[in-house]
Amino acid sequence: MRLFLIWVSFAAMCLSTSVADMSAAGFDEAGFTVRAVGMPVGELSVDSAAISRLDSPLEYYAARSYVRMSGKEGLWAAISSSKFGFDSGMADSPVSQEVRRGIFAEEVVSVVSYRDSVAAVIVREAPDYLLLNYCWIENGRWVNGGQDLADDSADMERVLMRKMPRMYADLPRIERVRKLPESVAPFAAFLAGIDESPEEFLMRKLSEHRLVINGEIHRRKVSWDMLRRLIAMPEFPERVGTVFMELPSHRQATIDAFFSADTLDTGKILSVFRDEQLNGWWDKGEFDFICDLWHLNRTLTEEKRIKVVLADYQVQYSAVTEAAPELEDRNTHMANVIASRIESGNDRRGNLFLVGCAHASKSSVPGGYSAAAGKEPAMTAAVQLAERLGNGEVFSVWQHCVSSDNGGGRRAPVRGGVFDEAFELNGNRPVGFELRESPFSAEPFDGLAELKYDIRSGSYADNYDGFLFLHPLADEPRNPPLDEVFSEAFVAEMKRRAEVFGFQNATWLWFGTNSSEMSRASVLNALAED
Repeated sequence: MRLFLIWVSFAAMCLSTSVADMSAAGFDEAGFTVRAVGMPVGELSVDSAAISRLDSPLEYYAARSYVRMSGKEGLWAAISSSKFGFDSGMADSPVSQEVRRGIFAEEVVSVVSYRDSVAAVIVREAPDYLLLNYCWIENGRWVNGGQDLADDSADMERVLMRKMPRMYADLPRIERVRKLPESVAPFAAFLAGIDESPEEFLMRKLSEHRLVINGEIHRRKVSWDMLRRLIAMPEFPERVGTVFMELPSHRQATIDAFFSADTLDTGKILSVFRDEQLNGWWDKGEFDFICDLWHLNRTLTEEKRIKVVLADYQVQYSAVTEAAPELEDRNTHMANVIASRIESGNDRRGNLFLVGCAHASKSSVPGGYSAAAGKEPAMTAAVQLAERLGNGEVFSVWQHCVSSDNGGGRRAPVRGGVFDEAFELNGNRPVGFELRESPFSAEPFDGLAELKYDIRSGSYADNYDGFLFLHPLADEPRNPPLDEVFSEAFVAEMKRRAEVFGFQNATWLWFGTNSSEMSRASVLNALAED
């Protein structure tokens, strides 16, 4: 009875309380309905036929329970949103009788719906938390939309009020992404008329805009090879005065000393790389690019030399003695460093910013993986720079790649492989072009998994101004790791950082081992296999 009253209270709150973040996003608090259930899963129709029903949130949850207890992993594809891309050919997994009994004993507390299109089946699996099982309507069926955990009813209310209107708003986006171009012909015909290489295209844009942002997938050999060709072009020193890089700005003095030295001291670059992230930065392509810039500067007069400015915000990991939060939003920090330098500088040449593609997006989605501790994320560096310098002065470029998330997971060909086919029909020639002049422009942006199904992401042209094709993805060469970063001394330093931040068991940080077991050999072996 108490749970039912809590849910009645929640429904009333949804209908009457002003919620700032929902209103700011244009959402109406109305639309929530709550149905009390109060039964164990075992009383639902949990059988193989449930897979084909999916006519309500509870029938979806019966199907979900059947998949879990049967171990038939391939059936997740049949009951899930197309956005997850589950493989129907996944092998079965064994499920013990104890686990099956536990699934049957779960209590379905209630179903919360939003505008009759998105729902959360609330399940109590243990006394101390609630499972929020999301589902929504796709093609007339209620399908799996993922899960959340809530500590208690109050926590659950906060989560559902924040997330379910967002899920509802994004429903049209799922269908938009799923619907692929009917033909590759318009894309191939357009590419046949493009004759500029990526570096030629960037060089032209550097003469037309104050700032060109090259949005990259990190540690990508073909990207750095292209940039090395760009800076080797005779006109580059005439066109570009400053190269901004996504490396820790607090190490600017070190990079200045590197470029002012009469001999190539690569130890200074390695030192900077060891302060980018807790576990360092091992991008050999970027390392070689910086060395090439040093050699280029040695051929130029003092006034023509190219300045390298480090723009990223990072905790000063090599100096910390206690756990330190990220105090600044990385996107805002980068935008401030770059805009301040451009606005105050006397160099009339253009500027090139080399940064991860998510920071280079101009969409209305706030930046990801970059907020200050405890704060909401700011807009991307590209959006903030366009606001300060003028949108027409900031030209942002996307590089064709496999769609994935920030960790390299959820990989899929963009636009279902249609773009790849178009480039193949064009002989896989490396090219650069303006998006707004192309059939690529209006396609829904699906290059980053975190943005792919967010309706605010818009089209490719809403995110970027230019598009580069560098190499066919099927046989793209690997960028070897920069092993020199991981000296014995730096491995010891990583162990110290693990102790300071309490991350000793974060194997994803320490290349597959606990920090105490990490060695130079284990790091290099892990990178060699990556």
